[in-house]
Amino acid sequence: MVARSTADGWNHNTHYHSVLLSAAPRPCALALDVGCGLGGFARRLARVADHVDAIDRDPEVIARARESSGEFRNLRFVEADFLSFESERRYDFVSFVAALHHLPFAEAMTRARDLVRPGGVVAVLGLDRASSWLEAGRRSMLAYPVSFFHRLTRQVAPVGAPIAEPTMTLEEIRREARPLIHPAIIKRHLLWRYSLLWTKPER
Repeated sequence: MVARSTADGWNHNTHYHSVLLSAAPRPCALALDVGCGLGGFARRLARVADHVDAIDRDPEVIARARESSGEFRNLRFVEADFLSFESERRYDFVSFVAALHHLPFAEAMTRARDLVRPGGVVAVLGLDRASSWLEAGRRSMLAYPVSFFHRLTRQVAPVGAPIAEPTMTLEEIRREARPLIHPAIIKRHLLWRYSLLWTKPER
């Protein structure tokens, strides 16, 4: 059994890793994890995919991810900016875990769409801005007790990467996604996250 590092504990992102992993094609020969941070999701993805490229533009974060991932021969960490990242092969699966709101949405989705093969999947676990103080309060009233319980009962994983507040509401995300990756399945989740899943049409 692979030893778990502190980077593999619980937080609001890891809580929903299974949502993205369940969307990965089977078989999955080649996967790309964008904005991988400390590599927690990339390590889980490496148990599903034959090979995983995990990229982040922060060299210190990439170094720490590599230190925690020596057991995985099929996992490659690359210091790179996603918008200028080049690959000769198309991916079966492209994922973003709390990374998309660090990037220009339309440009990043277009790039992901172009990097995934027909029949492949783009999977996002993202953050969205509440449309009003009332909505923010309603969401937090439900989410805080659940988050508090998990923090008490689980080993908490550090985010370990720069944090940015989201600027787009979920409705704005739906509207911008529609002409780029339609039809995408976009769902709100309890702990201040949403998921976006899109399968590239076969041609």
